[in-house]
Amino acid sequence: MIDAGRRLVLPGIIDAHTHCLHAYRSYFWANLTPANSQEELIAILQKHASEHPDHRLVGGSGYRYSAIMVGDRLPGRSVLDKVVSDRPVWLISYDGWTACTNTRFIEIAQSRLGAMFDRMPGVERDPKTGQPTGVFLKTEDLEPLVEEISTAGTDLFHEGLKLVLDDMVRSGVTSVHDLGGRDMQDLRAFERLRKNGELKARVYLAMMYSKKPAEEQIREFDEARLLFSNEWIKAGAVKLFIDGVEDSHTAAMLEPYDDLPGVSGEPIHEPEEFKRIIEVLDAKGFQCITHACGDRGVRVALDAYENAACKNKPRDRRHRIEHVEIVSPDDIPRFENLGIVPDMQPLHAHLSTAPFDEAYGRAIGPERLRRSFPWRSMVDSGARLAFSSDWPVADMNPFLGIHTALTRGGLVGVQNTVSLKDAINGYTMNAAYASFEEDVKGSIEVGKLADMIILSDDLFEMRPDDIAKVESLLTIVGGKEVYRSDRFPM
Repeated sequence: MIDAGRRLVLPGIIDAHTHCLHAYRSYFWANLTPANSQEELIAILQKHASEHPDHRLVGGSGYRYSAIMVGDRLPGRSVLDKVVSDRPVWLISYDGWTACTNTRFIEIAQSRLGAMFDRMPGVERDPKTGQPTGVFLKTEDLEPLVEEISTAGTDLFHEGLKLVLDDMVRSGVTSVHDLGGRDMQDLRAFERLRKNGELKARVYLAMMYSKKPAEEQIREFDEARLLFSNEWIKAGAVKLFIDGVEDSHTAAMLEPYDDLPGVSGEPIHEPEEFKRIIEVLDAKGFQCITHACGDRGVRVALDAYENAACKNKPRDRRHRIEHVEIVSPDDIPRFENLGIVPDMQPLHAHLSTAPFDEAYGRAIGPERLRRSFPWRSMVDSGARLAFSSDWPVADMNPFLGIHTALTRGGLVGVQNTVSLKDAINGYTMNAAYASFEEDVKGSIEVGKLADMIILSDDLFEMRPDDIAKVESLLTIVGGKEVYRSDRFPM
């Protein structure tokens, strides 16, 4: 028996979009978020490299595009070689989409990947020499190499994953959707934690759709959902990408970018090809989860989902689109009509707006910025809106997310704020619905899993601006305490 002391008790938070598996590396890398200039970034990198001479790869994450650009250029090999030349350097942006590297990293990538490196999209090249500058506008293809370099011969993977989940439950998160599974080894990492009694939060894992032959991938996806379908670790979803992000002009837009006339970003897959991919996965019974930030990307994903529903037999699909930052007003009703779950990240509205980062607003212009992140429009249309953090892109603290969902941080787009009830639903019932688990999660009811949190303050009795200060005092998963704050009495 636990006395909550008349404090607010909520269902455990379900974070419907995280990258726990591989973003744990940020715990061991340089934090580049404070850098307000390229000089400050270099100073942080120099300090981190000197303090960690044993690191095989000098990593950093969290820089803001507009903060470290000189003119319109990000720092590449010509800049970073002067800081570190004996080890590979890998610095990723706050949104995880762009990397700045040195010559040593490029040499390793060319050696390991061979012809694949030459065909890789998003490699910025010097217009005079054709050589890579060290800036990569699409990091996905290089992530396995980064993982191999940085963790070889260490147990960082296990220790880092444990740290991430410890922090999640400390934040009041009792379930995570990890959308970055690359192979069965990733699932077994969570299983190892469970067997050791170290898995404090439940996991819903989506496997990444890659460049491997489709038949081989489907066999792996099948194996994953057969082996992992329990109340602690569940697989069965597939993560895909149709575009990038607005800051780097890689999100697919219906109209050109405001600051780059003639460029509107291209879909990663041709629309007809993407329809075929989704149709095959849908026929096999997988839930498809597609990253789409731009309005054209969102439309291509919706078209593919609609095509699969027409071609294949009826079933409870619950396909998802992640981010949905810019969407045509004509496409908003299609989410509810097609049964598509929009999973959106409240804190992205803050991260993408000045003063945090001006590059986003410059890219899409004032009109699209005003209607970006259309949470209220989604709720009003009847869509089951799920909320999440996209950690480590944004802070994992769900109360920062709820605060932004209610206020937009006082920034643009305040017409698309939601009610407190809708915000909580986004992090509980609707997030449970997004993983087919609303019968066992998302609310406190007899017969459901005993996942709940006791809060420091009553969200319903406070000003929205104060919600950012709220914290979980006690986090319970499966009826057991997994975190207790010093502020909660014994």
